Amino acid sequence: MFEVLSWSYRFIYAFLASGFTICCYMSYYKNNRIWRFLAPFLNIVLIVLNFALISYYFEPLDFIALYIGGGLAVSYMVSRLLIGKLLKPDNHLMLDMVFNLLSIGLAMLYRLSTEYSIKQAYFSIVGILAFFAVIVLMKRFEIQYKHHMLLGGSILVLLLVTQIWGTEINGSKNWIALPFANIQPSEFIKLIFVFFMACLLNEELSLKRFIKIAGSMLVIVIFFVLQRDMGSAFLFFIVFLVMLFTKDIKGYYTAASAAAAIGGAFISYFTFSYIKFRVLAWVNPWKYVAGKSYQITQSLFAVATGGLIGTGLFLGNPLFIPAVHTDFIFSAICEETGILGGIFLLTIYALLSVIGMEISSNCSNPIYSTAALGLTSLTVVQTLVIICGVLNIIPITGVTLPFISYGGSSLLSQFLNLGLLYYISSRSEIRDTRCEE
Repeated sequence: MFEVLSWSYRFIYAFLASGFTICCYMSYYKNNRIWRFLAPFLNIVLIVLNFALISYYFEPLDFIALYIGGGLAVSYMVSRLLIGKLLKPDNHLMLDMVFNLLSIGLAMLYRLSTEYSIKQAYFSIVGILAFFAVIVLMKRFEIQYKHHMLLGGSILVLLLVTQIWGTEINGSKNWIALPFANIQPSEFIKLIFVFFMACLLNEELSLKRFIKIAGSMLVIVIFFVLQRDMGSAFLFFIVFLVMLFTKDIKGYYTAASAAAAIGGAFISYFTFSYIKFRVLAWVNPWKYVAGKSYQITQSLFAVATGGLIGTGLFLGNPLFIPAVHTDFIFSAICEETGILGGIFLLTIYALLSVIGMEISSNCSNPIYSTAALGLTSLTVVQTLVIICGVLNIIPITGVTLPFISYGGSSLLSQFLNLGLLYYISSRSEIRDTRCEE
């Protein structure tokens, strides 16, 4: 009975997910009241149906799944109400899309492991609270150029603490073991990094200033290389290039930085064996299918198995993929919801990036404008890197899929990122409103 229900639900999910995506795009481009009402309505329907199906899979009914789904729906509606109280004029669209991604992540994690989903639900509560907390704090504290030393010092301290007292997990020494949890400092460093670079890029980009900026970037990358955290090194550098490019009128400094990075990549390939292994597994995964390429080949098999609309929830075999709950959760989603499910996610991330870019362009404060670009770039680059990695378009780097992959540090960082964007958005919209007046 469940097999028939899950198989049939694929079509319902494809219809509702497509409808939600259309509503989000129409709400953004048309700003129509009907679309703005339909988006949260369809979001709630998707949340309820997803977790109802999961609950029905277990015998007897799994009430924990219903509690998570119900709690998520309530948290979503409360968050929509609160954001309207905190920020005027309010903008719910980013929140609608983020909670949709969060619900997909929680549902897929529950399908993979009940334990992971329950923990992620707790992380989500902390993340939502942090989202509102950062908005309140930012309204009382304005970041200026004079704070760049404090920001840079904070980054250095966190990197040193990780290097000295860090714990190695899955080959990377980028974790701090605490009595209650393991935290990943790099997830929070990247938010500080964005504002640090925004401050440094606030003034005219001279050769002297570029050397200072490039030197700071080099120190950060060296620390990540020493910690064997190549995913963070790559992510930080690409975001750095994006932020630098917007301030580099002639493009010379950006080109020089990119050339230096390519040279560094070649040196790393011949210096670090683990990097060489990843590249070899990427170039010819089928040659090492039983060894170093096992993870990526299983990922490709899963995506191919899903086809256009997927096998149906609980009807695939995503657990064959190592680390499927973190790095490779996109493969699991594609296997059970199909290529259409993957495209649906990409369209949501794309609209989030468009809104983030608009926030950046509308902000009159140069530091916050550049920071909004950096914050948006973090999500865009991270999404593209992990999706391209699991599809073997680029070597796998070990970053998470925003708001979907399992991980407390990652999820908390993403909610903080969202809160910062919402705060900058409120400044931008206030400026636009005054112009209209």
